[in-house]
Amino acid sequence: MLATAPNNSLRREQAAAMLWSRSPEQQARTNLRQALSAIRTAAGGDALIVSDAGILSLDRSLIALDIDALATGSGDALANQSGTFLDGISINEPPFEEWLMTERASQSRALRDALFDLGTAALKRGDTQKALQASDQILALDPYEETAMALCLKAHAAKGERSRVQIRFEEFERLFQTDLGIAMSPDLVALKLKLLTVTDPKSTIAKPVSVPTVVVMLFKTLSDAQEHRYFAEGLAEDVITQLSKFSTLAVVSLPSKTGSNATGDHLNDAADIGSDYVLTGSIRWLADRLRLSVELVEVATGAVKWADRLDRQTLDLFDLQDELSRYLVGAIPYRIEDEIADKAARKPTNELQAYELMILGKRMRDTISLEGNLDARVLLERAVEKDQSLARAHMYLSDTYVIQNWFDVLDDRDRQKTLYHARRAVALDPRDVHIQDHLGFALHVMGYWDAAEAQIKHALSLAQNEIESMSWCGYALLMQGKHDEAAEVIEAVATRRTNLPPTFEWILGQLRSFQGRDDDVVRLLNGASLLNSIGLAFRAGAQARLGMTQDAAFTLEEFIEARRQDQHRAGLPGDVETVEKALAGQRVMWRRSEDWEHVAQGLRLAGMPD
Repeated sequence: MLATAPNNSLRREQAAAMLWSRSPEQQARTNLRQALSAIRTAAGGDALIVSDAGILSLDRSLIALDIDALATGSGDALANQSGTFLDGISINEPPFEEWLMTERASQSRALRDALFDLGTAALKRGDTQKALQASDQILALDPYEETAMALCLKAHAAKGERSRVQIRFEEFERLFQTDLGIAMSPDLVALKLKLLTVTDPKSTIAKPVSVPTVVVMLFKTLSDAQEHRYFAEGLAEDVITQLSKFSTLAVVSLPSKTGSNATGDHLNDAADIGSDYVLTGSIRWLADRLRLSVELVEVATGAVKWADRLDRQTLDLFDLQDELSRYLVGAIPYRIEDEIADKAARKPTNELQAYELMILGKRMRDTISLEGNLDARVLLERAVEKDQSLARAHMYLSDTYVIQNWFDVLDDRDRQKTLYHARRAVALDPRDVHIQDHLGFALHVMGYWDAAEAQIKHALSLAQNEIESMSWCGYALLMQGKHDEAAEVIEAVATRRTNLPPTFEWILGQLRSFQGRDDDVVRLLNGASLLNSIGLAFRAGAQARLGMTQDAAFTLEEFIEARRQDQHRAGLPGDVETVEKALAGQRVMWRRSEDWEHVAQGLRLAGMPD
């Protein structure tokens, strides 16, 4: 833990809490002292771990670490790397297991990247044996890594081993078909054909489709006050920093030239660097009030795709800067995703690239319906086939199984696919908080409740401005039966949200039901936010408890029809005339049986028999 921590150091209480989370605080500290003493003894009295002012640090002058090879890129050291990080270590403490799972994914990705660079460099200088060794090491870490197989095939071709190109390709193809039930990417198939038909083996597989790029301009300020100029510069910097954390966007900044809006030179400059969108804004000051006007402009057409105006009091400039940056960062990614999805929906499906397929699949996943998610799965499987390295595509594909599990219990094969694609996504991009929170839902599907809760809380600690991720973390806590913790998270999102889909009202409505606020349930779970049979069940119960008998009976009829359709899509008989039959599949949604009973009792009150 110390070796991978920033500055090789941890606070004592942090180490104790991670390793002895189930022990009282005093006992955990005692255990830590005993462990440190044991380490000192094992090291022959050397103080490998130094304790100073409550901070534990590693004395790097006394030891050498194998993970240093990842930083130096040393070929000889990398050649000896094998297995997973802390291979064989398992400590039954949720915070430690959560840390270990994340660190293993990060170290594995770093090792794969370093080995790939090593192998590519070896191939360029003609050392085909080292290139093969590097590719085989990567495949030992991740047998489904297509870039490693591409390196392997090119190395065999460079050695003149055409038969080995065909054999290794067929072995890899069978692995995909047997284990995953999917085809390999067309790029790898095309590479194999090219290597078998040309003499020059220097071809490369296509790079993944680029994500949309946003240029953030410095905000104009119509004031000569120095602090106002600093505020405008700081706001743009904050927006750039926070948007850079989104894996679905690339963000850059351009220096402001004339202070004009995003027209003329600004659009030309953005076009020159291949940017898709420009965010521009202006700030006006009047006494203690501020007005921020912003525009999101499409570079290719000059069309304004989103604009807004915010008026605020300037009581504390730092707090105000944080508030405005959170607002902008909460709105921009979803506006761009909607725009890309709209364009992709108008294209022939055979012309869609992996990123477009992913965004369309996400839009259908966001319906939180069984039908929508089965359709989304088709698109997302195609996205994964086109680009195995697209982490979010794996995440959304896994999520289609998570949502299906809310309507119809998955079989073992589909549950394994849920966890496989969730972990694949984490391995590809461990810094993406949406991927981190989704892993919690995948663990939930597997019935690993404690691990799921630990993972969700870890994701929540990273969520900062990712308010959509925060809302789903809140929903996961609600399913865990942690109603108060869920309320704290979900209500925090309610004060900050800008452009969340109707799923937020769907989540908030269920929270209000468990809180006994049935008036809010009826108001929230209405129209687009009803989404599915789960929303209808909560609404029917709320109406019944409020004495809205006729309305409850009507909603109950809608619920029964929706559940019947769900079961038909799942290949089941569609017998949903009783509470037990209609809600049997939903038992897996909630950790506490009392929460399932709350929904069941609402349907009984609405007139549904047991």
